[in-house]
Amino acid sequence: MRVLVVTNMFLSGNGNWVAEQVRSLQAEGLEVDVIFFDTKRTRLFYAMTLPKIINAMQSRKYDIVHTHHTYTMLQLEIARKLTRTHVPVVLTNHEAEILDGQRRTRTYHPTSHLRHSLGVKRFAANRADFVIFVARQLASVLAFPGRYEVIPCGVDLEKFRPLDRGECRRRLGVREDAMVIFFPANPRNARKGFSLARQAYAIVRNRIPQALMVTGGDISADEMPYYYNAGDVVLQTSLCEASPTIVKEALACEIPVISTDAGDTSEVLDGLAHCAICPEDAEAIAGQILAHYGRRPVGGRELLRRKQLALEQVARRITAVYERTLAQ
Repeated sequence: MRVLVVTNMFLSGNGNWVAEQVRSLQAEGLEVDVIFFDTKRTRLFYAMTLPKIINAMQSRKYDIVHTHHTYTMLQLEIARKLTRTHVPVVLTNHEAEILDGQRRTRTYHPTSHLRHSLGVKRFAANRADFVIFVARQLASVLAFPGRYEVIPCGVDLEKFRPLDRGECRRRLGVREDAMVIFFPANPRNARKGFSLARQAYAIVRNRIPQALMVTGGDISADEMPYYYNAGDVVLQTSLCEASPTIVKEALACEIPVISTDAGDTSEVLDGLAHCAICPEDAEAIAGQILAHYGRRPVGGRELLRRKQLALEQVARRITAVYERTLAQ
Protein backbone atom coordinates (compact mmCIF):
# COMPACT_ATOMS: atom_id res chain seq x y z
CA MET A 1 0.00 0.00 0.00
CA ARG A 2 1.29 3.44 -0.93
CA VAL A 3 0.34 6.37 1.29
CA LEU A 4 0.75 10.11 0.85
CA VAL A 5 0.91 12.11 4.08
CA VAL A 6 0.06 15.81 3.69
CA THR A 7 0.91 17.79 6.80
CA ASN A 8 1.61 21.31 8.00
CA MET A 9 3.08 19.98 11.23
CA PHE A 10 6.80 19.89 11.91
CA LEU A 11 8.44 16.62 10.91
CA SER A 12 11.48 17.24 13.08
CA GLY A 13 12.15 18.77 16.45
CA ASN A 14 10.68 18.20 19.86
CA GLY A 15 8.78 14.93 19.93
CA ASN A 16 6.81 15.36 16.72
CA TRP A 17 4.27 12.56 16.68
CA VAL A 18 3.53 12.87 12.96
CA ALA A 19 7.14 12.07 12.12
CA GLU A 20 7.10 9.13 14.53
CA GLN A 21 3.85 7.90 13.03
CA VAL A 22 5.30 8.03 9.51
CA ARG A 23 8.32 6.00 10.61
CA SER A 24 6.12 3.44 12.39
CA LEU A 25 3.93 3.01 9.29
CA GLN A 26 7.04 2.48 7.18
CA ALA A 27 8.19 -0.13 9.70
CA GLU A 28 4.88 -1.93 9.07
CA GLY A 29 5.83 -2.23 5.40
CA LEU A 30 3.85 0.67 3.94
CA GLU A 31 5.37 2.99 1.35
CA VAL A 32 4.89 6.50 2.73
CA ASP A 33 5.69 9.79 1.00
CA VAL A 34 5.29 13.14 2.73
CA ILE A 35 4.31 16.59 1.53
CA PHE A 36 5.26 18.92 4.37
CA PHE A 37 5.03 22.69 4.45
CA ASP A 38 5.90 24.99 7.31
CA THR A 39 2.98 27.38 7.81
CA LYS A 40 4.75 28.89 10.83
CA ARG A 41 6.99 30.63 8.33
CA THR A 42 4.07 31.86 6.21
CA ARG A 43 0.46 30.78 5.76
CA LEU A 44 0.93 31.44 2.05
CA PHE A 45 2.30 27.90 1.91
CA TYR A 46 -1.30 26.65 1.94
CA ALA A 47 -1.72 28.17 -1.53
CA MET A 48 1.85 27.61 -2.68
CA THR A 49 1.74 23.89 -1.89
CA LEU A 50 -1.55 23.25 -3.68
CA PRO A 51 0.09 22.60 -7.11
CA LYS A 52 2.34 19.96 -5.53
CA ILE A 53 -0.69 18.25 -3.98
CA ILE A 54 -2.53 18.38 -7.31
CA ASN A 55 0.44 16.78 -9.10
CA ALA A 56 0.52 14.01 -6.51
CA MET A 57 -3.21 13.40 -6.97
CA GLN A 58 -2.88 13.33 -10.75
CA SER A 59 -0.04 10.81 -10.59
CA ARG A 60 -2.58 8.23 -9.33
CA LYS A 61 0.24 6.35 -7.61
CA TYR A 62 -1.20 6.62 -4.10
CA ASP A 63 -3.77 4.28 -2.65
CA ILE A 64 -4.69 6.62 0.16
CA VAL A 65 -3.91 10.11 1.48
CA HIS A 66 -3.58 10.84 5.19
CA THR A 67 -3.69 14.35 6.55
CA HIS A 68 -3.61 15.81 10.04
CA HIS A 69 -5.35 19.16 10.04
CA THR A 70 -8.61 20.82 9.05
CA TYR A 71 -6.90 23.27 6.70
CA THR A 72 -4.95 20.56 4.87
CA MET A 73 -8.14 18.53 4.53
CA LEU A 74 -9.68 21.51 2.75
CA GLN A 75 -6.63 21.69 0.47
CA LEU A 76 -7.07 18.04 -0.45
CA GLU A 77 -10.75 18.53 -1.20
CA ILE A 78 -9.88 21.37 -3.58
CA ALA A 79 -7.21 19.19 -5.23
CA ARG A 80 -9.67 16.31 -5.68
CA LYS A 81 -12.22 18.58 -7.33
CA LEU A 82 -9.67 20.19 -9.65
CA THR A 83 -8.22 16.84 -10.72
CA ARG A 84 -11.59 15.04 -10.75
CA THR A 85 -10.02 12.18 -8.85
CA HIS A 86 -11.16 10.64 -5.62
CA VAL A 87 -8.16 9.26 -3.81
CA PRO A 88 -9.55 8.22 -0.40
CA VAL A 89 -8.53 10.62 2.36
CA VAL A 90 -8.12 9.79 6.04
CA LEU A 91 -8.13 12.80 8.36
CA THR A 92 -6.61 12.62 11.82
CA ASN A 93 -8.19 15.26 14.04
CA HIS A 94 -6.11 16.19 17.08
CA GLU A 95 -7.17 19.83 17.35
CA ALA A 96 -7.38 20.62 21.05
CA GLU A 97 -9.18 23.93 20.50
CA ILE A 98 -12.32 21.88 19.82
CA LEU A 99 -12.41 21.22 23.57
CA ASP A 100 -11.80 24.86 24.50
CA GLY A 101 -15.47 25.63 25.06
CA GLN A 102 -14.67 28.77 27.04
CA ARG A 103 -12.39 30.08 24.27
CA ARG A 104 -9.60 30.72 26.76
CA THR A 105 -6.92 30.02 24.18
CA ARG A 106 -8.45 32.18 21.45
CA THR A 107 -6.59 35.39 20.59
CA TYR A 108 -7.54 38.59 18.81
CA HIS A 109 -6.10 37.34 15.51
CA PRO A 110 -8.70 36.46 12.82
CA THR A 111 -7.06 33.10 12.16
CA SER A 112 -7.53 32.20 15.81
CA HIS A 113 -11.29 32.72 15.48
CA LEU A 114 -11.26 30.56 12.36
CA ARG A 115 -9.22 27.87 14.12
CA HIS A 116 -11.80 27.72 16.92
CA SER A 117 -14.74 27.41 14.53
CA LEU A 118 -16.48 24.09 15.06
CA GLY A 119 -18.43 24.64 11.85
CA VAL A 120 -15.24 24.73 9.77
CA LYS A 121 -13.94 21.61 11.49
CA ARG A 122 -17.21 19.74 10.91
CA PHE A 123 -17.18 20.79 7.25
CA ALA A 124 -13.64 19.45 6.78
CA ALA A 125 -14.33 16.21 8.66
CA ASN A 126 -17.38 15.55 6.51
CA ARG A 127 -15.20 15.78 3.39
CA ALA A 128 -12.89 12.99 4.58
CA ASP A 129 -13.58 9.35 3.76
CA PHE A 130 -12.64 8.34 7.29
CA VAL A 131 -11.73 10.33 10.40
CA ILE A 132 -9.39 9.33 13.19
CA PHE A 133 -9.97 11.26 16.40
CA VAL A 134 -7.11 11.08 18.89
CA ALA A 135 -9.56 11.46 21.78
CA ARG A 136 -13.22 10.48 22.07
CA GLN A 137 -14.05 13.95 23.42
CA LEU A 138 -13.25 15.46 20.01
CA ALA A 139 -15.81 13.28 18.23
CA SER A 140 -18.35 13.98 20.97
CA VAL A 141 -18.06 17.78 20.81
CA LEU A 142 -18.15 17.81 17.00
CA ALA A 143 -21.10 15.37 17.05
CA PHE A 144 -19.52 13.77 14.00
CA PRO A 145 -21.97 11.46 12.17
CA GLY A 146 -19.55 9.83 9.75
CA ARG A 147 -17.15 6.89 9.83
CA TYR A 148 -14.51 7.33 12.51
CA GLU A 149 -12.37 5.60 15.08
CA VAL A 150 -10.66 6.87 18.22
CA ILE A 151 -6.92 6.18 17.99
CA PRO A 152 -4.74 8.25 20.35
CA CYS A 153 -1.17 9.14 19.54
CA GLY A 154 1.30 6.34 20.19
CA VAL A 155 4.51 6.39 22.21
CA ASP A 156 7.83 4.76 21.38
CA LEU A 157 8.42 2.38 24.30
CA GLU A 158 11.95 1.64 23.13
CA LYS A 159 12.91 5.29 23.25
CA PHE A 160 10.94 6.25 26.35
CA ARG A 161 11.81 3.83 29.14
CA PRO A 162 13.02 3.97 32.76
CA LEU A 163 16.63 5.10 33.07
CA ASP A 164 18.89 5.65 36.06
CA ARG A 165 17.85 8.96 37.62
CA GLY A 166 21.31 9.82 38.91
CA GLU A 167 22.95 9.27 35.53
CA CYS A 168 20.28 11.35 33.79
CA ARG A 169 20.80 14.20 36.23
CA ARG A 170 24.55 14.13 35.77
CA ARG A 171 24.07 14.18 32.02
CA LEU A 172 21.81 17.25 32.25
CA GLY A 173 23.77 19.04 34.97
CA VAL A 174 20.95 18.81 37.53
CA ARG A 175 21.78 18.49 41.23
CA GLU A 176 21.25 14.95 42.44
CA ASP A 177 19.79 16.12 45.77
CA ALA A 178 17.20 18.42 44.18
CA MET A 179 13.49 17.73 43.93
CA VAL A 180 12.82 18.16 40.19
CA ILE A 181 9.46 19.06 38.66
CA PHE A 182 9.56 18.58 34.89
CA PHE A 183 7.15 20.72 32.87
CA PRO A 184 7.71 19.28 29.35
CA ALA A 185 5.66 21.86 27.44
CA ASN A 186 6.80 25.20 26.09
CA PRO A 187 5.99 27.76 28.82
CA ARG A 188 5.47 30.40 26.14
CA ASN A 189 2.49 28.50 24.76
CA ALA A 190 -0.52 30.04 26.52
CA ARG A 191 -2.56 26.85 26.10
CA LYS A 192 -0.14 24.98 28.38
CA GLY A 193 -1.12 27.03 31.46
CA PHE A 194 2.40 27.71 32.71
CA SER A 195 1.27 30.48 35.06
CA LEU A 196 -0.66 27.86 37.05
CA ALA A 197 2.38 25.56 37.08
CA ARG A 198 4.53 28.42 38.34
CA GLN A 199 2.09 29.14 41.17
CA ALA A 200 2.09 25.49 42.21
CA TYR A 201 5.88 25.42 42.06
CA ALA A 202 6.10 28.43 44.39
CA ILE A 203 3.97 26.58 46.94
CA VAL A 204 6.14 23.47 46.65
CA ARG A 205 9.28 25.54 47.19
CA ASN A 206 7.90 26.86 50.45
CA ARG A 207 7.92 23.26 51.66
CA ILE A 208 10.99 22.04 49.78
CA PRO A 209 13.42 24.94 49.14
CA GLN A 210 15.71 22.82 46.94
CA ALA A 211 12.86 22.09 44.50
CA LEU A 212 13.60 22.94 40.85
CA MET A 213 11.32 23.31 37.87
CA VAL A 214 12.71 22.33 34.49
CA THR A 215 10.71 23.43 31.45
CA GLY A 216 10.54 22.19 27.88
CA GLY A 217 10.15 23.99 24.61
CA ASP A 218 13.71 23.81 23.30
CA ILE A 219 14.66 20.24 24.17
CA SER A 220 15.52 17.92 21.30
CA ALA A 221 13.40 14.82 20.87
CA ASP A 222 16.40 12.57 21.52
CA GLU A 223 17.09 14.28 24.86
CA MET A 224 13.53 14.09 26.18
CA PRO A 225 13.86 10.62 27.79
CA TYR A 226 16.71 11.92 29.95
CA TYR A 227 14.64 14.87 31.11
CA TYR A 228 11.70 12.68 32.06
CA ASN A 229 13.94 10.30 33.99
CA ALA A 230 15.78 13.13 35.71
CA GLY A 231 12.47 14.39 37.11
CA ASP A 232 10.69 13.40 40.31
CA VAL A 233 7.33 14.30 38.81
CA VAL A 234 5.95 15.44 35.46
CA LEU A 235 3.53 18.36 35.55
CA GLN A 236 0.86 19.22 32.98
CA THR A 237 -1.36 22.25 33.64
CA SER A 238 -2.85 22.67 30.17
CA LEU A 239 -6.05 24.62 29.64
CA CYS A 240 -7.01 22.22 26.87
CA GLU A 241 -5.46 19.22 25.15
CA ALA A 242 -6.61 16.42 22.88
CA SER A 243 -4.39 13.40 23.58
CA PRO A 244 -1.16 14.79 25.06
CA THR A 245 1.89 12.70 24.24
CA ILE A 246 3.80 13.93 27.29
CA VAL A 247 1.49 11.96 29.56
CA LYS A 248 2.19 8.72 27.72
CA GLU A 249 5.92 9.43 27.48
CA ALA A 250 6.07 10.00 31.24
CA LEU A 251 4.22 6.74 31.91
CA ALA A 252 6.60 4.92 29.56
CA CYS A 253 9.44 6.21 31.76
CA GLU A 254 7.38 5.38 34.89
CA ILE A 255 7.47 8.92 36.25
CA PRO A 256 4.47 10.28 38.22
CA VAL A 257 2.14 12.60 36.30
CA ILE A 258 0.19 15.39 37.98
CA SER A 259 -2.21 17.00 35.53
CA THR A 260 -5.27 19.10 35.03
CA ASP A 261 -8.22 17.28 33.47
CA ALA A 262 -7.18 17.94 29.87
CA GLY A 263 -8.22 15.84 26.87
CA ASP A 264 -7.95 12.10 27.43
CA THR A 265 -5.46 12.42 30.32
CA SER A 266 -7.86 11.11 32.97
CA GLU A 267 -8.63 8.05 30.82
CA VAL A 268 -4.96 7.29 30.25
CA LEU A 269 -4.09 7.66 33.95
CA ASP A 270 -7.18 5.90 35.26
CA GLY A 271 -6.33 3.52 38.10
CA LEU A 272 -2.58 4.11 37.99
CA ALA A 273 -0.86 4.72 41.33
CA HIS A 274 1.14 7.90 42.01
CA CYS A 275 -0.58 9.91 39.29
CA ALA A 276 -3.34 12.44 39.82
CA ILE A 277 -5.87 14.63 38.03
CA CYS A 278 -6.33 18.01 39.71
CA PRO A 279 -8.63 20.99 39.41
CA GLU A 280 -7.06 24.19 38.08
CA ASP A 281 -5.98 25.18 41.57
CA ALA A 282 -2.35 25.76 42.53
CA GLU A 283 -2.80 24.52 46.11
CA ALA A 284 -4.38 21.27 44.93
CA ILE A 285 -1.69 20.71 42.31
CA ALA A 286 1.11 21.43 44.77
CA GLY A 287 -0.45 19.01 47.26
CA GLN A 288 -0.47 16.21 44.70
CA ILE A 289 3.12 16.96 43.66
CA LEU A 290 4.22 16.67 47.30
CA ALA A 291 2.23 13.47 47.75
CA HIS A 292 3.61 11.62 44.73
CA TYR A 293 6.99 13.04 43.70
CA GLY A 294 9.84 10.57 43.42
CA ARG A 295 7.53 7.53 43.31
CA ARG A 296 7.26 5.08 40.44
CA PRO A 297 3.87 4.52 38.76
CA VAL A 298 4.82 0.88 38.29
CA GLY A 299 2.74 -0.68 35.56
CA GLY A 300 2.63 2.44 33.40
CA ARG A 301 4.31 0.70 30.48
CA GLU A 302 2.03 -2.33 30.72
CA LEU A 303 -0.96 0.00 30.88
CA LEU A 304 0.08 1.66 27.63
CA ARG A 305 0.35 -1.71 25.92
CA ARG A 306 -3.04 -2.83 27.24
CA LYS A 307 -4.55 0.34 25.81
CA GLN A 308 -2.74 -0.34 22.49
CA LEU A 309 -0.80 2.92 22.75
CA ALA A 310 2.66 1.63 21.88
CA LEU A 311 3.85 3.20 18.63
CA GLU A 312 3.78 -0.05 16.65
CA GLN A 313 0.30 -0.91 17.97
CA VAL A 314 -1.04 2.45 16.84
CA ALA A 315 0.59 1.95 13.42
CA ARG A 316 -1.22 -1.36 13.01
CA ARG A 317 -4.53 0.23 14.02
CA ILE A 318 -4.02 3.01 11.46
CA THR A 319 -3.12 0.47 8.77
CA ALA A 320 -6.40 -1.32 9.55
CA VAL A 321 -8.22 2.00 9.04
CA TYR A 322 -6.59 2.37 5.62
CA GLU A 323 -7.72 -1.12 4.67
CA ARG A 324 -11.28 -0.45 5.85
CA THR A 325 -11.37 2.84 3.95
CA LEU A 326 -10.21 1.20 0.72
CA ALA A 327 -12.73 -1.62 1.13
CA GLN A 328 -15.76 0.65 1.49
